[in-house]
Amino acid sequence: MADAFAAFTAAAGRLEFSYQQLQAEVARLREELEDRNAALTSSLAENEKMRLALGRILEALPCGVVVLEASGEISFVNPETRRLLGGTEDTGKLNEGIRAILTRIDRSKLGEQEFCLNVGGRKCWLVARWARRDENSTGSDGEPKSSQTVLIIRDVTSQREMEREREEARRLLALAEMSSVLAHEIRNPLASMELFAGLLAESTDPKAEERCWAEHLQVGIRCLSATVNNVLHVHTLGAPRRGPLQLSQVLGEGARFLAPIAAQSDIRVSIHDDLERCEIAGNAGELRQVIINLALNAFRHTHAGGSLTIAARRQVRAGGQVALVEFSDTGCGIEAEHLPHIFEAGFSSAGQRPGLGLAVCRKIIQQHGGNIAVESVVAQGTTFRMEFPIL
Repeated sequence: MADAFAAFTAAAGRLEFSYQQLQAEVARLREELEDRNAALTSSLAENEKMRLALGRILEALPCGVVVLEASGEISFVNPETRRLLGGTEDTGKLNEGIRAILTRIDRSKLGEQEFCLNVGGRKCWLVARWARRDENSTGSDGEPKSSQTVLIIRDVTSQREMEREREEARRLLALAEMSSVLAHEIRNPLASMELFAGLLAESTDPKAEERCWAEHLQVGIRCLSATVNNVLHVHTLGAPRRGPLQLSQVLGEGARFLAPIAAQSDIRVSIHDDLERCEIAGNAGELRQVIINLALNAFRHTHAGGSLTIAARRQVRAGGQVALVEFSDTGCGIEAEHLPHIFEAGFSSAGQRPGLGLAVCRKIIQQHGGNIAVESVVAQGTTFRMEFPIL
């Protein structure tokens, strides 16, 4: 009996020791589990924080991002994609736009692909890049995961437009340089031709018919000279040198220059000058070009037998006295819808050739501190009104 009791006591001791060890192990496992639960909770919170941050980044990206499942279902679209494809409210339009992009992409090629797409009735240039996710990975059960397609879209319409504008600007600059060179080369021979044509017209030897030919030649040369000067004025930078001059004298010189052209066009030119001897700060050559351009414009739009009246007088304004000069013709007039554009270089109304004359007039007048306005009534005539500050 004593031996049995001793064996029982020993077994009980061993059991108690094992129980204590088990309790210690359970406590350790509980502590480890709590640590792991805390780490998992922290990891989940960090993942959620990262998910929210990534979501905000995707929402703020300046490019569109689309995620498509293997089945073709669209699982994610960021706001920029909706803006690009016009599907902010219309999901059908958004899906249609995404499908249109997918049909344009060559999936055998990597990198960005550019194409033009009609979005909301306007043409947009888009650049798209695509990539697959999880294509060769497997899940925990050993089964392959379904792949996803990530589509990144950028709108490059503004860049394409800027490139087009830069190319157009380069083309226009090259054209302007060429025009200026040609105008400079032509101007000197024209001046010589005009001189000799004037000498022929004034000679007493030629017959009347030959004198008429010389006058026609003189008119043509003066018109061509005015066109060449317009080209040079349009492409000349900076303001001309100005000094005190009498505007009445410039008007008289311009009228004499225009006399043979007016006679050939059978248009009567009359001047009513009440400026007396007032002076303005100006350049005689530049102002003479304005007079020629306005007169030639009137001659082109006035039938034979019509008239051009040039009137000049002083007027008082809030800032002081101005010299007011009006060119009034009895021509066909200007359509109301064309009036805001007639001072634009190269503007052409229906059936008319594009020109530079009126654009040059406005440029020169503004450089002289003045302004120009126009009034017109169809089938009755047109009046151009200029004002220059008097010294």
